[in-house]
Amino acid sequence: MSKTSNNIEKRLSLTQKITILLYAANNLEPIKGKLWYQKELFLISKILPDLAEEAEFESDFMGPYSELADEQTDRLRIEKIVDPKQKQLTKYGKKIAKKLEIEFTSKMNSISEMKLFLNDLTKDELLGFIYYSYPDMRDDSLEFKRIETKRQEVAVNLFKKKKISLGKAAEISGLYQEDVIALLQSKGVSVFAE
Repeated sequence: MSKTSNNIEKRLSLTQKITILLYAANNLEPIKGKLWYQKELFLISKILPDLAEEAEFESDFMGPYSELADEQTDRLRIEKIVDPKQKQLTKYGKKIAKKLEIEFTSKMNSISEMKLFLNDLTKDELLGFIYYSYPDMRDDSLEFKRIETKRQEVAVNLFKKKKISLGKAAEISGLYQEDVIALLQSKGVSVFAE
Protein backbone atom coordinates (compact mmCIF):
# COMPACT_ATOMS: atom_id res chain seq x y z
CA MET A 1 0.00 0.00 0.00
CA SER A 2 2.81 2.38 0.88
CA LYS A 3 4.57 1.78 -2.48
CA THR A 4 1.32 2.34 -4.35
CA SER A 5 0.62 5.45 -2.32
CA ASN A 6 4.05 6.92 -3.11
CA ASN A 7 3.67 6.15 -6.83
CA ILE A 8 0.29 7.84 -6.98
CA GLU A 9 1.56 10.93 -5.14
CA LYS A 10 4.38 11.28 -7.67
CA ARG A 11 1.94 10.98 -10.56
CA LEU A 12 -0.53 13.57 -9.27
CA SER A 13 -0.81 16.75 -11.32
CA LEU A 14 -0.86 20.12 -9.60
CA THR A 15 -4.60 20.33 -10.32
CA GLN A 16 -5.13 16.97 -8.59
CA LYS A 17 -3.01 17.98 -5.60
CA ILE A 18 -4.90 21.23 -5.12
CA THR A 19 -8.21 19.39 -5.59
CA ILE A 20 -7.27 16.95 -2.83
CA LEU A 21 -6.27 19.83 -0.56
CA LEU A 22 -9.52 21.64 -1.37
CA TYR A 23 -11.48 18.54 -0.35
CA ALA A 24 -9.38 18.29 2.85
CA ALA A 25 -9.71 21.97 3.77
CA ASN A 26 -11.84 23.17 6.67
CA ASN A 27 -11.91 19.87 8.52
CA LEU A 28 -12.91 17.87 5.44
CA GLU A 29 -16.11 19.85 4.90
CA PRO A 30 -17.70 18.46 1.71
CA ILE A 31 -17.59 20.67 -1.36
CA LYS A 32 -21.16 21.79 -2.06
CA GLY A 33 -21.15 20.62 -5.67
CA LYS A 34 -19.36 20.63 -9.02
CA LEU A 35 -20.21 24.29 -9.68
CA TRP A 36 -18.69 25.32 -6.33
CA TYR A 37 -15.65 23.10 -6.92
CA GLN A 38 -14.95 24.74 -10.28
CA LYS A 39 -15.31 28.28 -8.87
CA GLU A 40 -13.24 27.52 -5.75
CA LEU A 41 -10.47 26.05 -7.90
CA PHE A 42 -10.73 29.04 -10.25
CA LEU A 43 -10.20 31.51 -7.38
CA ILE A 44 -7.29 29.45 -6.07
CA SER A 45 -5.77 29.58 -9.56
CA LYS A 46 -5.75 33.37 -9.24
CA ILE A 47 -3.11 33.06 -6.50
CA LEU A 48 -1.30 30.03 -7.97
CA PRO A 49 -0.14 30.94 -11.49
CA ASP A 50 1.10 27.37 -12.15
CA LEU A 51 -2.41 26.06 -11.43
CA ALA A 52 -3.95 28.70 -13.70
CA GLU A 53 -1.59 27.66 -16.49
CA GLU A 54 -2.28 23.94 -16.03
CA ALA A 55 -6.06 24.12 -15.50
CA GLU A 56 -6.70 26.63 -18.32
CA PHE A 57 -10.01 28.03 -17.10
CA GLU A 58 -12.25 29.35 -19.87
CA SER A 59 -15.57 31.13 -20.03
CA ASP A 60 -18.29 28.49 -20.22
CA PHE A 61 -22.03 28.04 -19.71
CA MET A 62 -21.73 28.61 -15.95
CA GLY A 63 -18.74 30.94 -15.89
CA PRO A 64 -15.12 29.82 -15.45
CA TYR A 65 -14.65 26.16 -16.23
CA SER A 66 -11.67 23.84 -16.56
CA GLU A 67 -12.21 20.67 -18.55
CA LEU A 68 -8.88 19.42 -17.23
CA ALA A 69 -10.06 19.87 -13.62
CA ASP A 70 -13.10 17.69 -14.34
CA GLU A 71 -10.93 15.02 -15.99
CA GLN A 72 -8.41 15.11 -13.13
CA THR A 73 -11.19 14.77 -10.55
CA ASP A 74 -12.53 11.76 -12.45
CA ARG A 75 -9.04 10.25 -12.20
CA LEU A 76 -9.09 10.83 -8.43
CA ARG A 77 -12.38 8.94 -8.27
CA ILE A 78 -10.96 6.04 -10.29
CA GLU A 79 -7.91 5.95 -7.99
CA LYS A 80 -10.36 5.86 -5.03
CA ILE A 81 -9.00 9.10 -3.57
CA VAL A 82 -12.30 10.98 -3.86
CA ASP A 83 -15.70 9.45 -3.04
CA PRO A 84 -18.16 10.86 -5.60
CA LYS A 85 -21.27 9.97 -3.60
CA GLN A 86 -20.12 11.63 -0.40
CA LYS A 87 -18.37 14.51 -2.22
CA GLN A 88 -15.34 14.05 0.01
CA LEU A 89 -12.03 12.24 0.35
CA THR A 90 -11.88 8.52 0.98
CA LYS A 91 -9.80 7.16 3.86
CA TYR A 92 -6.98 6.67 1.34
CA GLY A 93 -7.47 10.22 0.04
CA LYS A 94 -7.15 11.60 3.57
CA LYS A 95 -3.74 9.93 3.94
CA ILE A 96 -2.55 11.53 0.72
CA ALA A 97 -3.97 14.89 1.82
CA LYS A 98 -1.94 14.78 5.05
CA LYS A 99 1.27 14.42 3.03
CA LEU A 100 0.24 17.15 0.58
CA GLU A 101 -0.57 19.54 3.43
CA ILE A 102 3.12 19.42 4.37
CA GLU A 103 4.18 20.10 0.77
CA PHE A 104 1.72 23.00 0.46
CA THR A 105 1.88 24.39 4.01
CA SER A 106 2.20 27.98 2.79
CA LYS A 107 -0.86 27.64 0.52
CA MET A 108 -3.24 25.79 2.86
CA ASN A 109 -4.58 28.98 4.44
CA SER A 110 -5.49 30.42 1.02
CA ILE A 111 -7.11 27.15 -0.08
CA SER A 112 -9.16 27.01 3.14
CA GLU A 113 -10.21 30.65 2.76
CA MET A 114 -11.48 30.13 -0.81
CA LYS A 115 -13.51 27.11 0.26
CA LEU A 116 -14.88 28.95 3.29
CA PHE A 117 -15.67 32.00 1.17
CA LEU A 118 -17.68 30.21 -1.53
CA ASN A 119 -18.93 26.91 -0.12
CA ASP A 120 -21.91 28.36 1.79
CA LEU A 121 -23.16 30.60 -1.03
CA THR A 122 -26.33 29.88 -2.97
CA LYS A 123 -25.96 29.24 -6.68
CA ASP A 124 -27.12 32.79 -7.50
CA GLU A 125 -24.72 34.34 -4.98
CA LEU A 126 -21.86 32.24 -6.29
CA LEU A 127 -22.52 33.10 -9.93
CA GLY A 128 -23.22 36.76 -9.15
CA PHE A 129 -19.93 37.14 -7.32
CA ILE A 130 -17.97 35.42 -10.09
CA TYR A 131 -19.73 37.16 -13.01
CA TYR A 132 -19.23 40.66 -11.61
CA SER A 133 -15.72 40.01 -10.27
CA TYR A 134 -14.52 38.37 -13.49
CA PRO A 135 -16.67 39.77 -16.33
CA ASP A 136 -14.58 38.03 -19.00
CA MET A 137 -15.78 34.72 -17.58
CA ARG A 138 -19.44 35.40 -18.26
CA ASP A 139 -19.24 35.73 -22.05
CA ASP A 140 -20.65 32.26 -22.74
CA SER A 141 -22.87 32.03 -19.68
CA LEU A 142 -26.38 30.66 -19.89
CA GLU A 143 -27.16 32.18 -16.48
CA PHE A 144 -25.85 35.72 -16.75
CA LYS A 145 -29.09 37.36 -17.95
CA ARG A 146 -31.02 35.74 -15.12
CA ILE A 147 -28.41 36.73 -12.53
CA GLU A 148 -28.34 40.27 -13.93
CA THR A 149 -32.01 40.69 -12.98
CA LYS A 150 -31.09 39.67 -9.41
CA ARG A 151 -27.83 41.56 -9.03
CA GLN A 152 -29.07 43.89 -6.29
CA GLU A 153 -30.49 40.98 -4.30
CA VAL A 154 -27.22 39.07 -4.75
CA ALA A 155 -25.20 42.08 -3.56
CA VAL A 156 -27.40 42.51 -0.48
CA ASN A 157 -27.13 38.81 0.40
CA LEU A 158 -23.35 38.73 -0.05
CA PHE A 159 -22.94 41.87 2.06
CA LYS A 160 -25.27 40.52 4.72
CA LYS A 161 -23.18 37.33 4.89
CA LYS A 162 -20.08 39.55 5.30
CA LYS A 163 -18.57 38.13 2.15
CA ILE A 164 -18.01 41.45 0.40
CA SER A 165 -17.27 45.08 1.18
CA LEU A 166 -19.56 48.02 0.54
CA GLY A 167 -17.53 48.89 -2.55
CA LYS A 168 -17.87 45.36 -3.90
CA ALA A 169 -21.63 45.47 -3.15
CA ALA A 170 -21.82 48.63 -5.28
CA GLU A 171 -19.92 46.91 -8.09
CA ILE A 172 -22.12 43.82 -8.04
CA SER A 173 -25.40 45.72 -7.65
CA GLY A 174 -24.55 48.27 -10.34
CA LEU A 175 -25.45 51.12 -7.96
CA TYR A 176 -23.53 54.06 -6.55
CA GLN A 177 -22.23 53.42 -3.05
CA GLU A 178 -24.74 55.81 -1.42
CA ASP A 179 -27.58 54.01 -3.23
CA VAL A 180 -26.26 50.67 -2.00
CA ILE A 181 -26.25 52.02 1.56
CA ALA A 182 -29.89 53.09 1.15
CA LEU A 183 -30.77 49.69 -0.36
CA LEU A 184 -29.08 47.79 2.47
CA GLN A 185 -30.75 49.95 5.11
CA SER A 186 -34.15 49.44 3.46
CA LYS A 187 -33.55 45.68 3.81
CA GLY A 188 -32.65 46.08 7.49
CA VAL A 189 -28.98 45.30 6.90
CA SER A 190 -26.54 47.15 9.15
CA VAL A 191 -24.06 48.94 6.95
CA PHE A 192 -21.52 50.02 9.50
CA ALA A 193 -19.64 47.73 11.88
CA GLU A 194 -21.33 47.34 15.22
